Amino acid sequence: MKRLTYVTLSILIITSGSCTLALEDFSVSLEPKWQNLEHDQQKSKEFGGKWILVGSITFEKKSKELVSLDKINLHWNGTDIDNLIGSLYKKYPDKEFIPIEDNLICDGSWNKTKQTLILKFTERLTLGPITTFYLVLTVPETTELMLKNGSFCLEEQCLPEPFKPYARKRQLSLSVNTTGQNTKKSAH
Repeated sequence: MKRLTYVTLSILIITSGSCTLALEDFSVSLEPKWQNLEHDQQKSKEFGGKWILVGSITFEKKSKELVSLDKINLHWNGTDIDNLIGSLYKKYPDKEFIPIEDNLICDGSWNKTKQTLILKFTERLTLGPITTFYLVLTVPETTELMLKNGSFCLEEQCLPEPFKPYARKRQLSLSVNTTGQNTKKSAH
């Protein structure tokens, strides 16, 4: 009887420890950048605005579990925006970021009613131990101030299941305020 109790207690301790570790195995961080990628004003006019690297979204996983992603939704919190053009690129850790076709994951679509930038991948992407994406927006002068005074929130429902508990416990937001007052790295 004592052995059975000991074995049962040991299993409970091991199991509860594993659950805690699993929650810490998956994290997401968002970091603002606000970097103008196109300094040629003529090209900016052709694109319909400045080409701005707004920030990064980094997924980290310690688990060997295969996890893939096929969509990122970014809900806008700020003054309503009529239209927003954005693209998502993969950032390779050993290379300088260049917004070229080889690094492009997808172009986004703007849902004006929901004020959400929907980044639907052309194909599912398996996440590595650390996977970083860069969000690039085409920012017209009329929209720039609005963007600098608001933030994007990563919507939990588009995340893979293992990342959802992490998202529920943290506000995963990307503040693009360049005055320094609201600019912060979100969550880890």
